[in-house]
Amino acid sequence: MEKSRCGECICEEMEQLLEEQQKLSFEGFRFIFEKIGFDTIPFILSNGKCPFETFGVTRYGEFFTTQVFRLENLDPRHCCATLSLLMPVDMDGCPVELCDDVYSLLKTDNCMIVDLKCFCTIQPLSPKLVNRELPIIEPKC
Repeated sequence: MEKSRCGECICEEMEQLLEEQQKLSFEGFRFIFEKIGFDTIPFILSNGKCPFETFGVTRYGEFFTTQVFRLENLDPRHCCATLSLLMPVDMDGCPVELCDDVYSLLKTDNCMIVDLKCFCTIQPLSPKLVNRELPIIEPKC
């Protein structure tokens, strides 16, 4: 019973997250055509003991692991969500673990469907991290 109620809470939280994400991206506005806002609220899901982690594949066929996702679609009736994987990278654009020096979270084409009843917590991260422009580092010699 406790686990079921926990999943219902996450489903409600994800509904709120999707609503705020759509407002940030200015979706559905009739008179605003410029891309002003952010279109992603990145987040981490957990079962209460450890964060959910999965594998993805880059455009170049290299594997990466991530704990950070973007909510693409939500089915509140079945408490399921379609998530896209966000790849954490360092200042050089190389994939890193989340506990390392993450500079940006890059969007990927990797998607998955999850049962939200399996999770108990959600931790949102700053939208400013998503597709953050990598710095141009000049050679030091």
